[in-house]
Amino acid sequence: MSEKPRIVALLAITASMLVFLGVFGLFRRRCGNRTLASVAFCAYNLSPAIIAYTLGLIQSAPYKSLNFPVWAAYLVVVLGSGDSYTVHSIEDIEQWKSFNLYSAAKCFMTSWMIASYTTHPVSKLWAVFLFVILFAKVDGRARALMLASNSVMEKKYKLLADYMSTEHQHGDSSHEDPATMRGYKYLVRLGEEEKVQSLCSSAICKRKKSPWLDGKAPDYLQMIVGLDGVITVEKVWDCQGRLLKEGDPNGRLKDLCLSFSLFKFICMRFAGYSLPQEAHNKLRRLIQHMLNKGNDHERVFKVIEVELAFLFDLLYTKYPVNLSLYRSFCRLLLLAIVVAAPLIANFSAYYSWGWQIDSIVSYNGVTFFLMMSILVNEFVHICIMIFSEWAKVRYICKYVQNDWWLKNRCSGKLIEIMCQVWLLKPWGRQLRQYSLLQAYSYSPWKCINNRFTTAYFDQEGDGQQQIPPTNLSKQVKMAIARSLWKYLEKGQASLRRNDLSNEFSWACNLETTIHVIMVWHIATTFCEHKVPCAQLLPEQIDNFDIATKLSQYLAYLVAYAPRLLPGHPCRTQYIFGRAVSEARETLRGSFVSMEKRIEKLEMGIDNEQCPETIVGRGTQLGMKLMNGMNGVADMGQIWKVLADFWADMILYVAPSNNTAAHAKYLTTGGEFVTHVWVLVSHIGITRDPQDRE
Repeated sequence: MSEKPRIVALLAITASMLVFLGVFGLFRRRCGNRTLASVAFCAYNLSPAIIAYTLGLIQSAPYKSLNFPVWAAYLVVVLGSGDSYTVHSIEDIEQWKSFNLYSAAKCFMTSWMIASYTTHPVSKLWAVFLFVILFAKVDGRARALMLASNSVMEKKYKLLADYMSTEHQHGDSSHEDPATMRGYKYLVRLGEEEKVQSLCSSAICKRKKSPWLDGKAPDYLQMIVGLDGVITVEKVWDCQGRLLKEGDPNGRLKDLCLSFSLFKFICMRFAGYSLPQEAHNKLRRLIQHMLNKGNDHERVFKVIEVELAFLFDLLYTKYPVNLSLYRSFCRLLLLAIVVAAPLIANFSAYYSWGWQIDSIVSYNGVTFFLMMSILVNEFVHICIMIFSEWAKVRYICKYVQNDWWLKNRCSGKLIEIMCQVWLLKPWGRQLRQYSLLQAYSYSPWKCINNRFTTAYFDQEGDGQQQIPPTNLSKQVKMAIARSLWKYLEKGQASLRRNDLSNEFSWACNLETTIHVIMVWHIATTFCEHKVPCAQLLPEQIDNFDIATKLSQYLAYLVAYAPRLLPGHPCRTQYIFGRAVSEARETLRGSFVSMEKRIEKLEMGIDNEQCPETIVGRGTQLGMKLMNGMNGVADMGQIWKVLADFWADMILYVAPSNNTAAHAKYLTTGGEFVTHVWVLVSHIGITRDPQDRE
């Protein structure tokens, strides 16, 4: 194949990758589809290699075409255009220095190529503008990676940790009111806090006065110079402007600012800092107040949803750095150049070589296709930039801070209209599900899961077959809210509340938390087919819904997300594999109906063949629940016990110091246990330190 068709084919592939990543990146925090995630992984990792190879072909071509500089510039623009797909995984963030060096080399190589092809003054002027845009686009991605890197986060959130320590030094709660947010001086926005020095940053040449005072001995805690120019949660709630009074009857805009301030506390966790105990107590009182107001458990979880949306954007997108006037100007200038580039190329060709060069005319269609892909990508992300949660927080803070905006009804109405546009839900609001007794006989397809592909893709194991996900119901969130203030002890508290501790505490004191989850999961599946939903009263169905959904969700975490659970993930995977083997050995084949499988398990327990295995213990527990041990004979009471147990259990497994694991699963739709983790982190709930896990 000659160079021209090869270059055109590679350009088409690159354009397709740009559009796919740009569009799919918008939905990534809601999409758990493994196929789409794999395609995105390939597109993200292959595009730099394809771009480098195509640039090499263009540079080494034995002929000249004024479309070549346009195409080369397009390829470098693609390197910095991943607004909604800046990196694929959290591990990629720490490679930001390599990315900067690699991208700068591409920019200089492309600018040299453009300069060597252009002879007309208009073309040279266009080349200068194009180089500025190239560098600005790449620099924008570099700044986004720097914001999310450990070194920058540690430095940035050290200031917030110091502020929270000084704010809660005295521990006086008499001046706080969760209803009006009086006393809640949580930072929403602090001047130029989003700015990070980079190659295009003016801070290199001009250093602005810092809003922080140096720390004094002996603790050296830094302090804010004054809160006059700082927007806090208290100020947002106290704002008397029409926007936050009449224009926000449900408090949605206020809660958006609350989410943004609490999101900073999660970032502190990522940076290795912790809140003082009094700060946890203060947050506990706030969350208690929110939960005590009727159905406001929904409000609590919505606040957390938006917190995690901010965290996802910080780690994996360029939204946090796209709000400056400089970035907006570069985007508009890029769009103008994209529209004008083909015309300028033809204009230069006419004055330089004349219209006899067929390649310029014949490949204008290719140039048009490439420019259209950039136009689509830029248009989508300009809309995102205007209506994103980051932009809305900025509008609200400007409104609270600016007296003229407060008095002007038009400005408040305009912000109200812009804040009513919600482009995407923060996440899919689904619970992924897994049932061991349904999937134990599943064997993965060897064409995809083998020794060769294990170097490139995550592998499925025996018994790993998900069942369709289910919607996260309000009953599940209510059950977790009810159990939130109980002591965490592997479900023991739920048994005591139902006067069953003596009979069933053995099933909570097994070797590891994974043993407990899998044994109770099998017991719940056993009861589900012995006491089906159709036999329950309407008021008992809620507990059935809670127990079955949480049981299958925690079993899913064991099978697919062991890093989000207590204990070492390798040990968790091994225990799960042994449970699958035990199920296969006990059931010896695949029965068509679950009723036949349950009967086979009962026979095994009656014959005392496998009482010490996970499958045996789970069946034994299910049979004891069904046989009416000490008053559990009532069918509704069985589901009350199981619902309470699983609500306690998800709260027990949620506390974790593995922040990177939670960040990882944000890229595949997010996990509900991450939302519970944020909740218990704010309140300061931890597991018993005597627990070996």
